[in-house]
Amino acid sequence: SRRPAQKREMAGAALALSQRVEHFARRTATAVRLEDLYKWGLGDAAVRLRMARFLHQEVAIRNAQLCKELRLLPYGLSETRGVCDVAACFTSYVDLLAENPVPETAQDDANFTEMLQGILEDEIQVVPTLGRGVLEVRSSLGETRYDEIRPEVDRILDRFFIKRIGLRFLIQHHIESAKAQTNASGIIHSDVSVRACLEDASKEARSLCRKAYGVSPKVHIAIDERVHEDSDGFGGSSVRQHRPFTYVPMHLYFSCSVLLQNACFAVAHRYNGKERSMPPVKASFAHGEEEVTVKISDEGGGIPRSDLHLAWSYFDFVKEASALGRGRRHSEPLGTGNPHGAGLPLARLHARYYGGDLVLRPIEGYGSDAYLFLNRLGRNCENLPHGVRVSPAMNDSSLGDAWSASLDSLGSLTEKEKIFLRRRLREHREKRQALSTL
Repeated sequence: SRRPAQKREMAGAALALSQRVEHFARRTATAVRLEDLYKWGLGDAAVRLRMARFLHQEVAIRNAQLCKELRLLPYGLSETRGVCDVAACFTSYVDLLAENPVPETAQDDANFTEMLQGILEDEIQVVPTLGRGVLEVRSSLGETRYDEIRPEVDRILDRFFIKRIGLRFLIQHHIESAKAQTNASGIIHSDVSVRACLEDASKEARSLCRKAYGVSPKVHIAIDERVHEDSDGFGGSSVRQHRPFTYVPMHLYFSCSVLLQNACFAVAHRYNGKERSMPPVKASFAHGEEEVTVKISDEGGGIPRSDLHLAWSYFDFVKEASALGRGRRHSEPLGTGNPHGAGLPLARLHARYYGGDLVLRPIEGYGSDAYLFLNRLGRNCENLPHGVRVSPAMNDSSLGDAWSASLDSLGSLTEKEKIFLRRRLREHREKRQALSTL
C-alpha cells in the first residue's frame, strides 16, 4: 500500500470533501470503554483480530469526522493553508484505510498494524501546521478582533485535539498491544512510576534549557517534604511504600515535560546573567486514594492574573523576549516533536481525558505553582468517574446540545469568556432553527 504522504499528494488542497470522506464522516463513531481497551490489549490472537477489524472502520470514521470539522471551521480558518494541509492529511488516511482490506488473518493484522504505525509516523506535524492556520487568521483580523473570538477558537481547538487524543490512543494501543510487556496492556501500564517519569522529564527539560540559555536551574524532586539532590541535579526520597498506579506513561510524561520545561525556561530567563544563583525548580508528587497529584513550583516571575487566560490559549506566540514569563508560558520550544504555543492547553487536555486536570497558580513577581491531578484508573481501568468511563473524545463529531450542556465542563473560564460562549451558542441555535424552517 502507498504511504500516507504519497496519498496526500493526490488529495489536493481543494476545499470540497471527497464522497468517500463524506460517507465515513456521516457515520457514528463507536464509544469505547477504557476498561474494555485494557482487556482487549491482554487478549489472545482472536481478540486482537476482532479489534483490528473494528479499528479498520473506526479509524477511518474518526479521521473523516476530524477532516469535516476542519472544513467547517469559522472565521476563515478552513481556508488557510495550514488547515487545508491537515485536512488533506486526514483525507489521505481515510483513503489509505478504505483501499486496504479488512484484516481477516494474523498476517493481515500484522500488515494493518504496520499501516497504523506509518500513519503515526507520518511527517505531517498536525499541531504546528494548524498553528500556522490560526496565526494566519490572527494576522488578517488584527489583535483586537482576534481577542474577541479567541475563547471560541480555543474551545474549537480543545474539541478537535481531545478527539485527536482519543483517535491516537486507539491507534497506539493497538500497536503496543502486539508487543510482549510486563504490567502493561498496550499503552496502559498498571505500575507507572511517577518519580521515574519526573526524572526523565527533568533531564530533557534541563538539557533544552541549557541549549536555549546556556544555563539551567536544578530540579529537586521531593516526596513527603523530604528531598535530596543527586549529581544530575534532581533527586528525592520516599517514606511511603510503593503504590501501584495505572496510567498511560506517555501521556503522563508529556504533561510533566511541558510543566518542567516551562518552569526551567522561566527561571533561566529571569535569572540568566545575574550574579544570584538560580533557585531550583521543585517537583513533588503524592499518591491519594482517588488521584495522584504532581506539583511543579518555580521562581520564574509568575504571571499577572489579567494574563493568566493566555496561558491556556493556543498558538499565542510572543517574539519579544520582554514578553516571556507573562501569560505565554508555553511560547518556548517544548522539545523535539512538541509544538510551539500549545504546551499547556494540550497538557491540560491529556489530564482531563482521564478525568484529571491541570491548574496553574501564579504569584506575580515571584513564580508559579502548577498542579497536575491524575485520576486513578484502578488496576484494570475499572475505577473511572461516570463522565470519563466513555471518554468525550470517544463520541461522534455531531454538534448537539450536549456539547454545551454545562459551562462548568469547560474548565477555568472567566465570566467574560462564559458570556461570550453563551452568546455564540445562542446565535448558533437560532441559525440552526432558522435553517430548519426553510
